Amino acid sequence: MKKSYANPNLLLLVVVLIWGSGFIAVEYVLKAKYSVSLIMTLRFLISSVALYFIFKKDVYKVTKKEIISGSIAGIFLFLAFYLQTLGQSYTNISNVAFITATNVIMIPFLGWFIFKKKPKFYMIFLTVLTFLGIGIITFNKGNFEFNIGDLIVLVSAFCFASQIAYLEKATSDTNPININFVQIFTAFILSFILFVISDKSLKGIDVKSGILPIMYLGIFSTALCYLLQTYAQKFTSATNAGIILSLEGFFGALFSIFLGFEIFRWNVIIGGGIIIGTTIISNVLEERNKND
Repeated sequence: MKKSYANPNLLLLVVVLIWGSGFIAVEYVLKAKYSVSLIMTLRFLISSVALYFIFKKDVYKVTKKEIISGSIAGIFLFLAFYLQTLGQSYTNISNVAFITATNVIMIPFLGWFIFKKKPKFYMIFLTVLTFLGIGIITFNKGNFEFNIGDLIVLVSAFCFASQIAYLEKATSDTNPININFVQIFTAFILSFILFVISDKSLKGIDVKSGILPIMYLGIFSTALCYLLQTYAQKFTSATNAGIILSLEGFFGALFSIFLGFEIFRWNVIIGGGIIIGTTIISNVLEERNKND
């Protein structure tokens, strides 16, 4: 494995810390009455501009294959973030954070569809445990309260898994910087089209209180994190990356409780712990399976 100028695992930890805090930034923007399509448009516009100015030499050399592959990945990315943001407007931050983490469990099943490689029995067992964790998270006052927001976020997790599974197949002989730029720019275009069709008005928006969280989402939670993730994963194992990135849900819930967006609930900690545990185990077992 090549030597990195920075500790790759530490970089990935920075990524999950920023992603975890990104759920809080989204909450602030939603409270400022920004529509989901406007949040998406601004987030991906800011990120696209930042990436262009950093990597314009690479962007100018983008190939037809990178445009096609990046555009398809961008469609999945757009759907994933749109549904995640929409779902967060209907449910708790911790639910969004932990349910999003289930995308790791979904990836082998999508790989079954794409690569025709049937997942091992342990993945089926871990998937059952994951859905048990979701059930525990949504248990409140003696009832399971799996609401529409939780369902939307679960579909979002599937879209994130689809994007990851597709990129694994599409980026073997392409420039990851260009793929990253094209997918984010595609997500911006789709978000803008949705905004024009569905919103058309900025009435009632508290621009001042939402602008800093939007900048944070665009620059740090999107542009910087995808760059750090792409760099770090060149210098660490897939197992290490998967384990560290699965902690996004934990940090999202932690920030939410610490900042007073929701109260501490044992079922969230237990259910979230099960989800994180299954994602870590799945990463370790999948890596061992590859090496056998």
